[in-house]
Amino acid sequence: MHRVPVLVYRDKLLPISETFVSEPAARFERHDTYFFGSTLAQKGIALPSEKTFVVNPSGVRNPQSGAFWREVGFKLAGILPQDAKVWLDRVAPRLVHAHFAPDGVLAIPVARYLRVPLIVSLLGTDITLDERVALRRSWWGHRLYVLRKKRLFKEAAKFLVPSMFLWRKALDRGFPEEKMVLLPHGVDLSRFYPSLDQVEFGRILYVGRLIDRKGLPFLLEALGHLRSQYPSVRLVVIGDGPKRAEYEARGKELLGDQIEFWGAQPLDVVAQEMRRAYIFSLPSIEMPTGETETFGVVHAEAQASGVPVVAFAVGGVPEVVEHGQTGFLSAQKDVASLAGHIRLLLENPTLRAEMGLKARERAERFFDIKKRAAELEHLYDQVVRGECGAG
Repeated sequence: MHRVPVLVYRDKLLPISETFVSEPAARFERHDTYFFGSTLAQKGIALPSEKTFVVNPSGVRNPQSGAFWREVGFKLAGILPQDAKVWLDRVAPRLVHAHFAPDGVLAIPVARYLRVPLIVSLLGTDITLDERVALRRSWWGHRLYVLRKKRLFKEAAKFLVPSMFLWRKALDRGFPEEKMVLLPHGVDLSRFYPSLDQVEFGRILYVGRLIDRKGLPFLLEALGHLRSQYPSVRLVVIGDGPKRAEYEARGKELLGDQIEFWGAQPLDVVAQEMRRAYIFSLPSIEMPTGETETFGVVHAEAQASGVPVVAFAVGGVPEVVEHGQTGFLSAQKDVASLAGHIRLLLENPTLRAEMGLKARERAERFFDIKKRAAELEHLYDQVVRGECGAG
């Protein structure tokens, strides 16, 4: 059967954390996915070279480099290099799908050159970050988006959002509601699954970037309160970021040898550790700048693995985790409540097992990547046929 070519645009191809971009594409039945970007991510998700075009594959930021000026010309002026045009003509995508609003702005010249519709996924900080802050402090791509977002409103055929929380935020930012589609993220239920014989009592897992917004210090403090009562508790931290040294020092101070920092890990390692975890906790908070968790794919991955989630009820997290059924959610920064919920699960293995079963059932019902990929393909078909309009 002939598969329809579609083009995924991501400025940096493709950070290891962005499985929400690569995973649906790997499950398409009617569409063949190609990738277009400005640069390559270091230690990123492997993409097929024959299906990938990068404007500046060297990543050189030296003004003496021709590759640097190719990238600058593309981003600031929308100038497509000649070899990019040749590649695009050969692939002949029927649709461009950009991820994050700033990338949507950068993808406009690509969609215009191809004369095909543009779909943009809105995913988090691109929408929640206060635009006044973005213009003062954010990276230049975000500033460019803020300045050109009305053009994006007009050019894009559809905007995808993973949660109603982000839907409301997007409306507040002026996005046209008639072009918006709710499509939650999915997870691979064959990769993330429960294995009761692997679960280790007291093993608590954190998976996320080591930045303020992800809330690791609150988890450290909560576990510090429980350390003497539960000497078998162990925290495994998967992820990296600018706060790592600070968090490692604080973790050693509060938990001693009961904490391990593993750095960023591939998806298969994350899945393996999910199966070993007794509790998953990523207590994200809302930042003064407006940044917050708009969905939290790892919360869905934990539930698919049969692991109860303990977190804060911020952003889109309450749409993913069912409080009292598949986990416990506290008011943000409420360390006492966070510790209490962890203690409750440590004291009640039966409750933990019941929540784990419900968590897996919820994942099967709402977060199956196969179902999500099929829904995305259906939307692609509609947009390509012009049933949704092309903006």
